[in-house]
This record gives sequence, structure tokens and C-alpha cells, in this order.
Amino acid sequence: MQMSNTDNNKQNLPQKNKSECDGSEKKSVKSRGWQIPRKAWESLTRPSAKVILDPNTANPTLKLSANGRSVRTKTHKEFNSSHSFYEYQRKHENQYNGWMCVQAKEGYSTGRHYWEVDVKGKCDWRVGAVKESAPRTGFINLNTAAGYWTLRLQLGSLMALTEPVTKLNYAPPAKLGVHLDMEEGQVSFYDVMKRINIYTFNAEFSKCEKIYPVFGTVETDKALKII
Repeated sequence: MQMSNTDNNKQNLPQKNKSECDGSEKKSVKSRGWQIPRKAWESLTRPSAKVILDPNTANPTLKLSANGRSVRTKTHKEFNSSHSFYEYQRKHENQYNGWMCVQAKEGYSTGRHYWEVDVKGKCDWRVGAVKESAPRTGFINLNTAAGYWTLRLQLGSLMALTEPVTKLNYAPPAKLGVHLDMEEGQVSFYDVMKRINIYTFNAEFSKCEKIYPVFGTVETDKALKII
């Protein structure tokens, strides 16, 4: 679901013929503007998904909370005391062993889903969605071409990880809302406190694979928290 001005900037990418089980990136839409009316906002954000992080997908350098609702990077002391070089190697098919990322336990193939993340005071994070078949090994580009639809904050700069990267002239929000619409083929990001759409990806999702919430951070002192 996209809430935006009528004069959005649109980036149309070449279309390819794809089978039902082979989704592909269609285009990216940048939309930022008016505050969403409260009733429309309540309809958009309810009910919210119960997102729990999957420890089997977590990069070994990450530390998840006991309830699976927050993640931060381990300190050197924490990592060295709990991992040998052998233990750092990839143990699970969907485990990240390059970028410091983790995905949710539950993925979605139908419906509309919304979740919020507390990113206040953080200087580095990535939040969004990833398709089931996307690569998770090494330091590949986690962008739309690889099957990722994410926003990234790096050194104070907010960007959408399109191909190429789209820099966003928007101050980092304190709370980030993510709305995944499997029916419309959209992943939308919102400034929760201001009820403003920051950015929307348009994509063609395959009906034959799930889309998962995904999170990443390199900070050891401030956790990325799912609200």
C-alpha cells in the first residue's frame, strides 16, 4: 500500500517475461510527502505482524535477545569467548556469513504485513525484506537485483538499496515502519512518528517463494529492536 504525492519520481526498469514461479524486480518508486490521515494510518498498520528473528540465519557476529525481538553486534570479547574459527563457518543454508544480517523465522507468500523497528539513536542499520531464494553468503550487494528490498542508514545517510543505490534526502526516523503487500507487490517504508511514507519499492513477487523480514546492524552498544 503506497501513500504518496501524485508527482512521485519513478524509475522504470526493463521488463522481462517471467513465469509465475520466477518473480523479478519491476521498478522502484520514491515517494515522500503529506502526512497520512490517522484513519488510513490505522488501517495500514493493523494488525501488525509478530516478527521473531531466526537465530539459524544470524551472522555469528550478531547477538539476538532471548525473545528474538532485538539484535546487536557482539563485542570482540563476546565473540572471541564464544566462537572458534570453525564455529564461525556457515552452519545453515540461510545463514549470513558476510554481512551482519538476520532474517525473521516467518516468511510470507500472501497477504499484507506490517512491522515496526526502533532505530532511534542508531547510526548504521539495514531493514526491509528478502526473498527466499536470495543469496546470503559473502559480501554480495544486498540490493533489488539480488532479491532484497531494504533501506540502509550508513554514516548518517539514508538510502534505498536499488541498483544503483538511491540516496534519500530524508532525516533518519526514530521508528521505521515496514509494510509488505504481497498482493500489490510493494515494500513500503514509513516514518512512524510523522506518518509519512519515506520510500516504496514496487516488485513482482513470485507466488512460489516466501518473502522474509530482514535486519542488519554493526553496532555493539545499541540494539535494533522490533516493536
